[in-house]
Amino acid sequence: MAIRMFVAAVAVAMATFMVVVASALPSGVGVPTQAVPVLAPMTSDPRPSSVNCTIKWFTQDIDHFGWSTPLSSTNATTFRQRYFVYDKYWSTAKDGTRGPIFFYFGNEDNVELYVNHTGLMWESASHFGALLVFAEHRFYGESKPFPSGTAGCMNYLSTEQAMADFATLIDDLKHTLPGTRDSAVIGFGGSYGGMVGSWFKMHYPNKVDGVIAASAPIWSFVGLDPPYDFDGFDAAVTYDASAAAGATDHCKANIKQVWPKVAEATGSDAGRALLKETFRLCNEVAETDSEPILEWLNEPWGFLAMGNYPYPSTYLVHGLGPPLPAWPMRAACKGLDKAMGDDRDLFVGMREAVAVYFNRSKDKPCFDHTQFRNEGPLTAARMPGKTMTARWRRRAAVRDDSCTGDWGYQWCTEMVQPFSSGTANDMFWPLNEFNLAESKRGCQDSWGVTPRELWARRGLASKYLGHASNIVFSNGRLDPWHPGGVLENQTDTVVAVVIPNGAHHIDLMFSDPQDTPDILQARDFERAHIARWIEERASKRHLRGAA
Repeated sequence: MAIRMFVAAVAVAMATFMVVVASALPSGVGVPTQAVPVLAPMTSDPRPSSVNCTIKWFTQDIDHFGWSTPLSSTNATTFRQRYFVYDKYWSTAKDGTRGPIFFYFGNEDNVELYVNHTGLMWESASHFGALLVFAEHRFYGESKPFPSGTAGCMNYLSTEQAMADFATLIDDLKHTLPGTRDSAVIGFGGSYGGMVGSWFKMHYPNKVDGVIAASAPIWSFVGLDPPYDFDGFDAAVTYDASAAAGATDHCKANIKQVWPKVAEATGSDAGRALLKETFRLCNEVAETDSEPILEWLNEPWGFLAMGNYPYPSTYLVHGLGPPLPAWPMRAACKGLDKAMGDDRDLFVGMREAVAVYFNRSKDKPCFDHTQFRNEGPLTAARMPGKTMTARWRRRAAVRDDSCTGDWGYQWCTEMVQPFSSGTANDMFWPLNEFNLAESKRGCQDSWGVTPRELWARRGLASKYLGHASNIVFSNGRLDPWHPGGVLENQTDTVVAVVIPNGAHHIDLMFSDPQDTPDILQARDFERAHIARWIEERASKRHLRGAA
């Protein structure tokens, strides 16, 4: 009854949502046609986390698609997958039917990071009477199929194997937990987890009733039609450093001109002295330090854009140490908010900007740029929600036996997301156009594998989603991954919501007093769809009973 009342409330305040969201959208971006209830934010204080959960383990096949022992060097055929469960909100109907199952599709990381930050699930579970399940992605966290040093182990790190893990786990839950035969399963995922969740809904439609896929750039691959804009990511980062996003246009202009000045300064004794002084570098600057310093200065910007939340947050720093400040991109731009022509002023302003990321504790006396020396050639591989640029370090041996999840490996096999930078549309320098051949060489040097650059289109999802159903794709306008996301409704049930003030899957985060109205309304929009999916599942049960 509560869910039906929630669905009935959907007719309230759609006009407000349409105005708030549509007013800040780029031309051509659609707005969902369904109505949205504007509800007060659901809050929890203190916030629940992994310490409130029960840790469980499930025995998975290492290889879901073969029949022989995966590796001849070991007899292992199974591994233990970790998952977290919280059942205090889980409801039971008079007939014994249990409430829905909220299932998080694990990312390229320890799943505890997502247990501790996915507030939408926690805050919605009490309303819907849901069981919470957070499943870890194979090879990450503590879900390791092989011990380190097992040659050939990385061959079993793939999105397809991970989706089969999730399908097997969901199937087991539905068959072993009493009263769950007719319980709806609602999937959640952000970034790569959102990509996995949306692909899972297409590949295993009988295992999940609907998916909230937040900041899921499933259209950020090569070979798509229409094609992905390779400079879309850095152009979106640049947008965050502009007046349109709440910063200042002087910021992006100053950043654009600082790079060649830094490169030029490394060519003279006076220039190197100026770099050491103005950037407060711990070590002397060598003539060959142009690239290391430029890489050091480049590293924070993607994180600042992804984590451009209206409140302090540790999510983009892996939950460790002091948080990034509220609106971190605006904070970084404060020292670059006026026209600058003098090298000293530019360098000092840039130092203060990157210190927002590198010196969150505000106690570092100097900065170490030497960590970026001797890294080997760069590729355009980027990692959703974590490390922005994957550097191919020159290694004496191929790392096919690390047996620990690594986005570099996933990029080098299936997740070939192309990126260019330094164009007229972004604030970076020099021009670095995506080079597939060079990237393939880097993958061979690092992992001994060659990317299948068209596999995402062929084996996961193309730009035609007419066959899919019950997916909400959400994207933040401030999130640099949004150019590769689904920004328009695809069908009546595969819908998109764009959040003007939203950064990287902010809609999945816990509610905060600083949340802007469009963020709150996006969550209510998602809850409305969750309610519809649960109601659809219940109606099918009633029809079966009547028959």
